[in-house]
Amino acid sequence: MVEREQPTLLAWHAVGAGKIVLENALRHLAQDHKVHIRRVLYLIQPKHEQIIDSDKPKIAKSIEFEKLLMPIDDPTAHLEIYEAVRDKVLPKVANYQPLHINISPGTPAMHTVWMILHASGAFPNNTILWSSQYDYETETSRIDQVDFTINTYLAEIRVQASKQPELAQYDAESRAPARQKALQQLSRYARLSGAPLLILGDRGIGKTRLVETHVKSLKQRKNVVTVPCGTLDSDLADSLLFGHIKGAFTGASQKRDGLLKEADGGILFLDEVQDLPKPLQRKLVRVFQDRKHRYYPVGSDKEQKTNIEVVCASNRSLDELREKLDADLFDRLSHLIVEIPPLRDCREDLEMDWQQVWQELRTDESLPVSPPYNKALKQLFQKHPLPGNLRDLQRLAFLTMAWWLEIKEGDKALDAALAEWQKLEISHSSTNEFGQGTYKERENCFRKRLAD
Repeated sequence: MVEREQPTLLAWHAVGAGKIVLENALRHLAQDHKVHIRRVLYLIQPKHEQIIDSDKPKIAKSIEFEKLLMPIDDPTAHLEIYEAVRDKVLPKVANYQPLHINISPGTPAMHTVWMILHASGAFPNNTILWSSQYDYETETSRIDQVDFTINTYLAEIRVQASKQPELAQYDAESRAPARQKALQQLSRYARLSGAPLLILGDRGIGKTRLVETHVKSLKQRKNVVTVPCGTLDSDLADSLLFGHIKGAFTGASQKRDGLLKEADGGILFLDEVQDLPKPLQRKLVRVFQDRKHRYYPVGSDKEQKTNIEVVCASNRSLDELREKLDADLFDRLSHLIVEIPPLRDCREDLEMDWQQVWQELRTDESLPVSPPYNKALKQLFQKHPLPGNLRDLQRLAFLTMAWWLEIKEGDKALDAALAEWQKLEISHSSTNEFGQGTYKERENCFRKRLAD
């Protein structure tokens, strides 16, 4: 969601000539390119702040001017610049369109960071890069658009996610080693065509979202057809999955294509695959025994084929899944396995996850673009087990938004929401009662309590 429909210019302060560079850029954008900037975000190292305060560029009163202090000691250190822009700038500009960036001011390392972030699709859609130039011989200036196209997997993933903001996803720039390893493994396996992919992990960690964003993009398939295995009725499962012909059974007044047919050319996603009805498991063994994916609609003797990629997900451990599934089906689905770690094992990413969840759930333009963040929340992120994973963050975000709309102060709204959230702790209380860990471990804990 766009916060303001106003052209915004983002640029570093150029030490020694920053005032002139900015004034010339604004003038040439308006005169030569008909781009009338209404807001300037000016990135400054703290040690240069006084220079700007005493010598502010002369810009029109109609243009908002905001300086953003960047915690950078070495303006030639790529990693330091990258992390500062990622943490301070990206959340701020996430909902500004159209966004224009003058990449010329600053050091070569600063120029490089702009290009890297642009190539990764980190900026809002339709962001335009500019390069301002000054000819010392003729003493003339100009600004040109950096108009070559950059296309990467990461950029495509983010474009697709922006079209479906309800699909929360993990940021590909994870800092947590456990999540980095899992996402790298997922990317490696997802690019392999024809091999079933099994994704394991706790409830609420976003397995479905990963399939509908990362996996779909990497496999370059047209759609994802999700089968919520826990909701399948044993009597109707065959018809739902394989389809049926007219007259196949009482009430079958017309032919119906099943989900296997619907997924042709795309991904068949078996969500919580351990809940598949037993009779259906045996029938799927034949479907998944080779790449032809052959099956018979209910009531038909004509074999059908479907071109699908098979992806499964489960919140059970691998041993628990082996017990739940038909042995032959388990063997066919467990060639490539990725285990997504819970949020409690990725605490380095929790602040970033909080930012993403907030922006995905934010629908009221009066709410701040960036979520409140204070010492109390930081301590919670450091210690709380967050058994509901992303759902815990979503619940806290909704509570904070509700309080913010009432009291209009970020820290107070967050404190009130935290107090209410900790009283509820629906998922946390159940985890405390029956232990933590896998489903089997919690079941054993429950049985032990009964025995005692």
